[in-house]
Amino acid sequence: MINNTLTALDGVRVGHSTHLDRLTGCTVIIFDKPMPVAYKAYGGAVGAFNTESLRTDKTDYHERGLFVAGGSMQGLMCASEIMKCMIDDSQGQKIGESVINPSISGAIVWDKGMDIAPFDPIYGKEAYENLSKKPVENGNFGAGTGTTVGDFRWLEGGTKIGSMKAGIGSARVDLGNGIIVCALSVVNALGNVILPNGDILAGNRDEYNKFKEYSDLQDFVTNNGENKSNTTISIVGINVDLGTRQHYEKLAHIASHGQVRAIKPVHTSSDGDTVFVFSNRQIKDPLNNYAQYFQETEDQNYFKVDIIGNAAADAVQESIYDACRSAQTIKLHNAYRGLIPSSADYF
Repeated sequence: MINNTLTALDGVRVGHSTHLDRLTGCTVIIFDKPMPVAYKAYGGAVGAFNTESLRTDKTDYHERGLFVAGGSMQGLMCASEIMKCMIDDSQGQKIGESVINPSISGAIVWDKGMDIAPFDPIYGKEAYENLSKKPVENGNFGAGTGTTVGDFRWLEGGTKIGSMKAGIGSARVDLGNGIIVCALSVVNALGNVILPNGDILAGNRDEYNKFKEYSDLQDFVTNNGENKSNTTISIVGINVDLGTRQHYEKLAHIASHGQVRAIKPVHTSSDGDTVFVFSNRQIKDPLNNYAQYFQETEDQNYFKVDIIGNAAADAVQESIYDACRSAQTIKLHNAYRGLIPSSADYF
């Protein structure tokens, strides 16, 4: 069976910390060697760690890994536990004879664990200790343990959650000539997840087992439900060298179109939607001789970004669908009828 997850890329390991009893967790991605990383965020409620240094106008240092955690801002404390593990494993810049300086970035989601108990930063250590080259587990694992979609309207007078279960999902696109584009998405969206034909895969439901559209909600600004932060974090990994961070950042921008295609609405003021991109830079010249007839500049990297970026958007879109299809129904005291159903159980 083909590995369609981030670990299909050489030099990449992924680990989960999963706490079903607390509906939260953490997912860690570690690189065997420093890799270029770029970052774009479009939601209005972004929670992230060490991302300012990833912007195009900053010095282009390479990263050793990424993480996604539940627990909202408390989840950012995972970074400390992960870095402690990296130091113990000498994963980072070596300074002098005894100092290891690890470099990792990450982001958080406001999962349903926030309704149960405080987030424990030790989950970062647990995820690191579970690092593996095996295909990434999808659904109710890691940072996707307590995530949902369609959180824009509550039921029974604003007292019960009407959302559906999502989780963590993966997808892969093979472009030929050895080019691999993989995506991992932790889906915790305010909006509904929409299939290409316009049908809702998972989202906000009403008392009659029908889906609600965001645009139909006349009571949205007056209901008693608390509209909390919601976020989709997508991580795209490629094996093509794009040169400068400018090109990786552009790739992250195009990859975000996958979120736009799959989620409605998306990038709202209540979302922390974010895309990370990294590359192991194995392939230097992926395009054949026909590429010269299509590129607009002498710098072929611009055209590489167009080709690979479109595949990345497709991978992100499919990883969001996978996050919903792989999810399992969970019980929660303040959910409608005590359940947050998966798409598999809902239809």
